[in-house]
Amino acid sequence: MNRSINILLLVFSMPAIAFTIIVGFDIPIDFLKGSGANLPYRHIAFYVIAGILALFIGRRSVHRWVGVGMTKNPKRFIWCTEIGKERKRQVRLYLVIEAIVAGFFAFTSYYLTPEAWPLTAVYGFMMLDQLLFLLLAQSWFRVGVTKNAVVVADREVRILYFSGLRRVESHQQTIYFEYIEELQLYFPTNAIPAGKFTEFRDCIEQQVNRDKVFFSEKFKGLE
Repeated sequence: MNRSINILLLVFSMPAIAFTIIVGFDIPIDFLKGSGANLPYRHIAFYVIAGILALFIGRRSVHRWVGVGMTKNPKRFIWCTEIGKERKRQVRLYLVIEAIVAGFFAFTSYYLTPEAWPLTAVYGFMMLDQLLFLLLAQSWFRVGVTKNAVVVADREVRILYFSGLRRVESHQQTIYFEYIEELQLYFPTNAIPAGKFTEFRDCIEQQVNRDKVFFSEKFKGLE
């Protein structure tokens, strides 16, 4: 989900910044017989664009916080551990980069024209949310196993259910859960700390019917 939301944010941010540039630099628009600073309804346009971006950012934020809220209490799980150190470093880096990009967009929007303050507010909220999530939630980044699913929660949340599961395999630093009807879910191998794979695999094995779920040799070889 996090990747798809990021793509949508990028898709809508490009025209948002382009519109801000047109207004801020008062660029002539021939087919409208006017210029950016005199466009009718430009204030409404800023509100609409900011509203769309706020929906995407808000949905991602809620999904993240609810996800780490699930793993905050390890007692909810049959087996639970903090994510691996390498994965945690990657997550920190991604969160910092996203915060910097959001801060840049917030500053640039207002610098180009104060009329773009709705965009500045939305990007400012995104930057603040990234930093708060980094500071407050990283101790809750965990992988847990319940009777029904594997839950992986860090900067994005993945829930891999056991229902319909047919195969578990490891390939190129990724663990794949393959289901009936060609559905495939996955999470990075380094989410599991080194030395914890045996516990993780044994716990999964106790929750599924091994006559119906195949474990690849590479997955069984992880330690």
